[in-house]
Order: sequence, then structure tokens, then C-alpha cells
Amino acid sequence: MKFKIVVVGGGTAGVMAATYFRAYWGDLADITMIYDHKKPGIGVGESLTPIFDNYLKAVGVTTQDLIKHCNATIKLGLKFTKWINEDSVGWHSFPHNEAWSKIDQVLYDFCAIDAVDYVNQQYDGGYNYSTNYIKNNSIPSVDNNTYRHALHIDATVLSKYILDRYRSVINVVDGIVTNVAVENRSITSIKLQDGREFTADLFVDASGFERVLIKKLNPEWVDTSNFLPTNRTIPNPLFKDFDYIPPYTTAEATKNGWILDVPLSNRHGTGYTYSSQFTSDEEAKQEFNKWLLEKYNVELTSDRVLKFDSGYYKDEWIGNCVCIGLASGFVEPLEATNLHHTWIQIDMITRLYSGKQSLFNQKSYNNRMHLLLEDIFRYIRWFYHTGRQDSEFWKYMNNNVPEYISDLTELIDSGGYLTKDHFAGSGSFMFEASDYNCIAYAHSHYKNLDGIKNVLKSRHLFDHANKISKEIKDLKQKYFDSAVDHKMWIDYIKGKK
Repeated sequence: MKFKIVVVGGGTAGVMAATYFRAYWGDLADITMIYDHKKPGIGVGESLTPIFDNYLKAVGVTTQDLIKHCNATIKLGLKFTKWINEDSVGWHSFPHNEAWSKIDQVLYDFCAIDAVDYVNQQYDGGYNYSTNYIKNNSIPSVDNNTYRHALHIDATVLSKYILDRYRSVINVVDGIVTNVAVENRSITSIKLQDGREFTADLFVDASGFERVLIKKLNPEWVDTSNFLPTNRTIPNPLFKDFDYIPPYTTAEATKNGWILDVPLSNRHGTGYTYSSQFTSDEEAKQEFNKWLLEKYNVELTSDRVLKFDSGYYKDEWIGNCVCIGLASGFVEPLEATNLHHTWIQIDMITRLYSGKQSLFNQKSYNNRMHLLLEDIFRYIRWFYHTGRQDSEFWKYMNNNVPEYISDLTELIDSGGYLTKDHFAGSGSFMFEASDYNCIAYAHSHYKNLDGIKNVLKSRHLFDHANKISKEIKDLKQKYFDSAVDHKMWIDYIKGKK
């Protein structure tokens, strides 16, 4: 039996939901997408994770399509600078496929390659991409379908491009929702400004921070602002000719927050994330402008300030309405969690929904999404645990920490390190032990190297990990020796001479 889904919102989350539902269910579902066509997108420039490729394959779009039509570039990881001091540099990259294949289950479970590299003071991403790609602005020379990578994309252009490919099979409506009729915490209908009325079996709220549907159902909010007070972003597109394209996102810490730098093929998407608790919007603009002048010799051109609440809804699916993307909550832009989370939401909806309401399915969905958002918050908060004390913002972030960070610190100081078993059990984690270890290493938390060595030896892993670590380094070097310049490859795909 055919069922009806109404998606409210025309940003990336709304387009992803409507197009994937159509690709997944085909003619079994009648998909309507409603949004105000005059409303601009956020337009910062989106940094993604490799999981986005699952969505692209489902809707029939390739990396080359997005490079040609959406100004996309390759992303191998995140470079983060100045999080400890002016000279600190860290690198959180994605797994290198060939290096990953050298890892057996025991080495993986105990993060033994990372650990032995810490002990030998030769850590360079473990089985992830090395810093050679950062230093040389290069990417693997093999076909991009065969190695793990993410993308930098222009979110507004991407949404339009994919929606245009699906417009003939999705009912796209230009309108503004002005009334939401609710009964027993379910939506009976929605009415637009022009009087049109819509009913559905399932309503999907992808309206961003406006949350036009879900807020009518009295959802419970989980406030994370006490430990993560960042709540403002100033977006600034930077149009400038560059003779190179970095294959990574940059997050540079500042006195009162951090600055995002996403390299697209036609511009950079930059943005300053900060807390209004510690600096005013005007002060933030001045600080951002100073950074732009020093970094790129350009002035701040944007007067926009995007305001958000740090937190998320405890239940994202209430009655016949489920919220996705920014409508469901937002921790902050660091580590590209937004669209990663959005894809997991959309994919999980299709796995659990078949046209009929089920409380068991809703509770299963809400439990998993709650665990995922809790994991995102915990990891992002760990990222801020750097020891900086040079401003009121950094004093707050490093002196006001959740209990789990104190416990992690105690474990590390005692000579331990994080393994898979510290994070087992939820089935919804975005970040694993190796991700936490990468940040701990970059922030100089791992000082008790003798303790780590003893842990490895107590598990009879030290010699084995040493051997595989060397093989991985040789393998990564072999592949890097044939790497290609990122910008030259992008220009080739776009047909530039």
C-alpha cells in the first residue's frame, strides 16, 4: 500500500531525505518536499565524512559529478592548529585502505598500532593517511572509488544539483508552513501561508533551527551548553585565486573559539565559531577579520551571525513526526558531524519505517539517535580538553570538564590508553577509540610512554605491533610516492587546461 511522506525544509538535510526516500522506496511512497524557495541556505561550505558516499551511491551521484558541478574537492582528514599553543598542529585522518588491511582483530581491538607508535615516538596517523598528504597538498593517484575519502562541498549548490535530478519524481512545493495541527502528539495536517493544506503518514522536519514541526510536539531538550558553550558562527565565503587546494579541512583555535576553513575548487568556506558567553558578536567579527587579513589578505565581507543552541532533542521521533539534521539538534561544526548524523537518521528511518506507526520502532530509533548524539557531544568536548589557559574561554573549557573527561585523563596519566572495549556496546558510535587516541596524542596527553609499553607487553602485543607498524609505514610510503597534486587532479576532472 502506498504511503505519504512530507518533508519540510529545502536545505541539505531536506534534499537528502526526500531524494533518498524516493530512491529507497520508489513508487511505494509519495514524497512531497515543502520549503520557501526564497530562503537562502547557510552557505558556509560543508566538510563531510566518508559515510556520505553511501548516500551518493544510493541516489546515483558520483564524486566526479560533484567536482564538476558543485565545486567539490577531496578531503582526507582534518588539520587542527593552535589548540594547545601557537605552534601546535594535529591531524585526524581517515583510514588508508591498504594499511587498514594489515590490521588483525586483536591489533584493532587494542589500538596497538597507535600505542606502539606513541611508545616509539613515531606516530603519523597509524593506519590512517599520513601527514605527507597535508604537507604536499596531494591525494592518492588511484581511482577515487577505491580509496577512502570524504568531500568538501558547496552545500547550497549540492542541494540544488541533486534535487534537480529528482524533481520529476518528487512533489516539490514552494511555501511557508504557518500552522501545524496536532492531536495526541501527532500531526494531523499542516497549512501553508497561501492556504494549501497537507496530510501525511509521516512528517519529516528538516527545517533547520526553526524546527517548525517538532517544536509543536512538546519535545524534551538535552542542553549541553554548560560544558560546550559555543553557540555562534560567522560564515564568510572567501573568493580568491589559489594555486593549490588542500585535501583537508582546517580548524584553527583562537582566543575565544576556532575558525573553520573548507577549501572548495572555486572558493574557501570559512567561519568563526565562538561562545557569546565569552565574547560579543562585534568582538568576534574583529577577531575573524584579523585572521582573514593575516591568513589571506582579505577583509571580512559577511555581516551574518548564525545563532544556535548547543544540545539536542531526547526523542527525535514523536508520533508521526521525525526531525533530522539541524532540526534535531546541533553540537557545533567541529569534525563534520552534522551531515554524518543526518545520513544515519535518514538511513535508520528507512530501516524501521514501512508506512505504519510503531512505538517499538520509534523507541528503538530514539534510543540509537540519543546514543549517537551523546557520543558526538562527548568526542567534541574531548577535543577542547587541551590545557590552554590564555583566555576566559579556554580557562572555562579546561577547568569546567565533565566527569568522563576527568576519568579519561586519570586513565591516561596512569599509563593506560583507550581501546575498543572502552567504547563497546552502543552500536551507534560515530567516534571510536582510535579517534579519541588521535586527539589525545595531538594534545600531548600521552606522556607516560613506559606505562603504555607495559600495557602492550602485558598483552603480548608489543613485538607484533612493532612488526606490523613498520609494514604499514612502508606501505603508506609506497602509495604516497605515486600521489598526485590535488589541484591538478581537480582541474583535470573539471576539464580545465
